[in-house]
Amino acid sequence: MQTSDSGYELHIPWHLPNLRKYAFFFVSLLILLLAVYGNSFHGEWHFDDIPNIVENTNIHLNNISIKEIYNAFHFRGDLIRPVSYLSFATNYYFGGLETFGYHLINFIIHYVTAVFLFLFILGTLRLPLLRDRYGERAYAISALATVFWAINPVQVLAVSYVVQRMASMAGMFYIAAMYFYLKGRTAAGIRNRAFFFLCAAATTLLALGSKETAAMLPVSIFIYDILLIQGAERDTVRKNLKFAFIPFAIVIILANSYLDLSSILDDYRVRSYTLGERLLTEPRVIIFYISLLLYPIHSRLTMLHDFGISKSLIDPWTTLPAILILIFAAGYALTIARKRPLISFCILFFFLNHLIEGSFVPVELIYEHRNYVPSMLFFVPVAIFILRMLEYFAYRKAIRWLIVFSVTFVLFAEGHTVYMRNEVLKTDMGLWIDNILKYPRLSRPHNNLGIHYTRQGLREAGMGEFIEASELNKYEHSAEQARIEGNMGNYYLNEGQEDEAFKHYRKAIWISSKNAQPYAGIAQINLRRGDTDRAHEYIRKALKIKPHAPEYRELYSLILLRRGSDRNAAIEASKVLQQDFNRIFPRLILAEVQWQKRIYDRAILTLKDVVRMDPLYAQAYLFLIDLYDRKGDKSALEEAVSSLMYLKGDRNMEDVVRQSAGNRFMSVHEIDTKRILSIIKRTLISQAERIRPGS
Repeated sequence: MQTSDSGYELHIPWHLPNLRKYAFFFVSLLILLLAVYGNSFHGEWHFDDIPNIVENTNIHLNNISIKEIYNAFHFRGDLIRPVSYLSFATNYYFGGLETFGYHLINFIIHYVTAVFLFLFILGTLRLPLLRDRYGERAYAISALATVFWAINPVQVLAVSYVVQRMASMAGMFYIAAMYFYLKGRTAAGIRNRAFFFLCAAATTLLALGSKETAAMLPVSIFIYDILLIQGAERDTVRKNLKFAFIPFAIVIILANSYLDLSSILDDYRVRSYTLGERLLTEPRVIIFYISLLLYPIHSRLTMLHDFGISKSLIDPWTTLPAILILIFAAGYALTIARKRPLISFCILFFFLNHLIEGSFVPVELIYEHRNYVPSMLFFVPVAIFILRMLEYFAYRKAIRWLIVFSVTFVLFAEGHTVYMRNEVLKTDMGLWIDNILKYPRLSRPHNNLGIHYTRQGLREAGMGEFIEASELNKYEHSAEQARIEGNMGNYYLNEGQEDEAFKHYRKAIWISSKNAQPYAGIAQINLRRGDTDRAHEYIRKALKIKPHAPEYRELYSLILLRRGSDRNAAIEASKVLQQDFNRIFPRLILAEVQWQKRIYDRAILTLKDVVRMDPLYAQAYLFLIDLYDRKGDKSALEEAVSSLMYLKGDRNMEDVVRQSAGNRFMSVHEIDTKRILSIIKRTLISQAERIRPGS
């Protein structure tokens, strides 16, 4: 035993028998999590993974430099969740867009979080206020509560949905900060306390840099200290009230930094519910979360839930009971704070950490991954109850074995459900089909499935899903409806039906003027029609909304080229390459500018980069054939013609040139097909004469 400066007697548990016991638990936990999450490591990209990782060139880290690391901290020009984005950038640096590395890191984060959770619960149960009641069972309670939390299927989206590393990483640093605070608060010696408090401060900053919801961490620590370290006595509470403003001030400052509080009411104008309706609905959402944690069967779990809006206290009738249940639970937690501080804190911790995303902030109503932090202590009372039942029935072996069997069955069932959920998340198509089967009347899953089909080249199937989504007309945000109209516009544009595409783009803009996609679509239509002034007007509008989107900046450079502004087109193309060096289109713009300036050697080098990066890019070969002919480089010309013929196989030469030339309205270099055909025929004849027998 050892006494700290605060007068507490501390039990130092790190001797050999305990180390073995902890090592056994940590290894067993790792094996268990690998068993249920092992099939998640090769899952595809989903939903918000695309804009946040796949299309987010800021995190496409190719070189370790201060500039690139600084860029990785930003998303769409804003400094936001820098720790999360830096972790994605690190993944990209080592493995590009191969999903295995991202899933592996997500799994490691979840495992480390579970380890810290175990240590935090264990340390809490050994505090002076709790030691007599829970000390002997501290290890068992901590282990059981941690396992229940770690393999609960509700956590799958936070672990297997890559972008929700933001939630799981924030959770890891959150519980680590609480553990370090506990160690600092109970450590012996000023140096030890200073070290642990420094660790707590560092992990707090990392949690805040991972996701804004970690802003509740100072409040959690403040309440934890009062309830479980000092004790909720009247004098203690009164003494600490004068310091209560500190954690709440921190939360307000952080909220003001991350949120534009003045625009919150404006954000509700594009939602399918009002501020009042959200505040009425969220208590029902919280009750639903509790039911999911306790009864997480596969049929109740999905990416997007179809959750009805509460229009009043009695519409639906469950609204008022849900509010009363939450008020009663919070009141009960405060009432028992003195006699049962652990149970009190577990209840308050759950509600407190749902407060940001479950109150007035106008984000989506419900997502399962939002339970990652709030549910961390949810199963502590459950574990205590199970172990007490085992003790109570100590002399009734049949009942004890029944309890053990029931707990084992529940854990096995939850592990199996986690495995099944990961099978669903393996493919993007499987995820959205599963969502549609569970909630067929939601528009968004149909739209997302349509996007998946379109990316796979199945445009007809994609259009069918867009039409279904539009007819269902059930959205939570007007931007969703605008995206569907924009997707239908894209379909018609690809089909060459410009008038139909224009109608859908205009409707998308009418629904939501904050969506860049339809502006870019109208810019393309005007470019095809030769109206470069209108094209320039609309692409500028798209760039005003998404100034860092490379696809829009590429289109802008093409429009500048068509307007005769060669220098500005080249500058814009160069900027895109600085943003993402692996893009092909900007190189074609540069090659075209070089061709127009008759810098043929530079143009050829640029086009060689293109065919090196994409050997199947037939249009680049036509461009090279034109350039080699102008330079009079016969050997290089023959090589380019041979490459094109080999690429296209044994097909009609005119068809090869016509198809390779592509859409003349959207091509960078307008191919003179007659001239190119003449060059190819002449080259092939020359080759044939040279290799003719006897020549």
